[in-house]
Amino acid sequence: MKKLYSLGVCLILFLSCSQDATFFIDENPDEGVALVACFEVNSLTLNVGEMLEISNCSEGATTYLFDFGNGETSEQKNPSIIYEEGGSYTVKLTVTNEDQETKTKTKTVNVIVIEAAYLFPEIPEGFTGLPLETGINPNTGNLYSIELYQDNEGTGGSKYFYREFDENFQYASNYIADKPYNSGSAFANFYADGEMNFVFARTLGGLYGTQEVNYNSVWTFLNTINSANKHSYGYLPSGAEYRYFGTQVDNGFYKTAVEKRNSSGDAYEVVINGFGPADSMIGDMIEVDGGYVAYGAVFTKNLSLPYVSEYKPLLVFFDTEFNVSSHVIFEETDLTSELGNCNDLNGSYHLTELSNGNLVMYSNGELRITDSEGNSLSKTYFSDSSNIQALESLGDSFVISTNEYLRKFNTSGTQTAQLKYNGNHLPEIIKKDNVLFFIAGYEVENEIKIFYGACDNDLTLIDLSPF
Repeated sequence: MKKLYSLGVCLILFLSCSQDATFFIDENPDEGVALVACFEVNSLTLNVGEMLEISNCSEGATTYLFDFGNGETSEQKNPSIIYEEGGSYTVKLTVTNEDQETKTKTKTVNVIVIEAAYLFPEIPEGFTGLPLETGINPNTGNLYSIELYQDNEGTGGSKYFYREFDENFQYASNYIADKPYNSGSAFANFYADGEMNFVFARTLGGLYGTQEVNYNSVWTFLNTINSANKHSYGYLPSGAEYRYFGTQVDNGFYKTAVEKRNSSGDAYEVVINGFGPADSMIGDMIEVDGGYVAYGAVFTKNLSLPYVSEYKPLLVFFDTEFNVSSHVIFEETDLTSELGNCNDLNGSYHLTELSNGNLVMYSNGELRITDSEGNSLSKTYFSDSSNIQALESLGDSFVISTNEYLRKFNTSGTQTAQLKYNGNHLPEIIKKDNVLFFIAGYEVENEIKIFYGACDNDLTLIDLSPF
């Protein structure tokens, strides 16, 4: 603020004035701000695919130009970048003020090739390995995987294997069954008496059925059960019993099916419901307060190409006795024109509930978030992703896999972090002891190989190489 003064004396040492002289004194002089280039980074050492976040602390600048050392630039004040290749990169900031003066600041970041942190099981050349399911064996507490191996050059055919890992990531491998039909879906149920029930959904040109293979705890083969009129895609424990879910033929149409089984795995009741104009299925189901929620699809199954048409995601709400309380068919979807094959229904379907009650659904590359009643809040489509991808809830956030990336989101569906992990097929992310483990397939020279990896909840890679 400026004030006007009337002076009666002269300042002898510095100035002279008349009795009537007046002048201004500025109590808050604008001395200008010196131009300073300054920025901080969240880490000087990153993995390939990990996000470099920049916090700008420059002073006196009106424009900013970041050169990330990899050919990319940004004029944002606080940009972020993901390096796709390993190496050493010099990040350079150039700031400019109103007088077109410039200052610069640089930092060097090192980007590590992430493959060095993974474990790679030996898969012979000419063989393809594809992970179909990952989980934790409730009887041993160990991580396990169901993997499909195919001989691409010889007469070995395609076979399912079960692998269980100890704390040092050493594993024992057991043969389960040959694969006679297409399948991108598998799960295991471990009964209380030690019996293991392995289930594979099978397709030909259209839906074909389910194969179940049973072993005891010492891997003695017990029996195989085949069904041509139903597909089971997963199960939920219910006290000492189990609830298998999927789809089953009824009066010429496939309808959602929940099969009630006792503690020995024997089915004693099937709850069947039809939704939409023709066929429907359940790919995943969770228990919530007051009942259950199931996620699947409605579609039309045809006898010729396209074998699947008019595909739309489906959300079904059940009470505790599996009576339908409500359902939602999502008319707005990217998948109607993308799904035309019954084997697409054999991929990974995921449904989870977040801590705020929102529901997250993910299948065939489409991620959808709704409120607790099924009203859509957001939808994102990852068009380049296979139908074998993962979803894991972290309570107030969640992580999914897409082609080459792990991505973390908050409850509203905003992405907050990502890791370029370089995998292409990932059925499950398993949270154990605050570590996210994953067993993924990656495509190389027209084959699929497998690797084992881990990261923390912020998608920072954990080095498994010491194992």
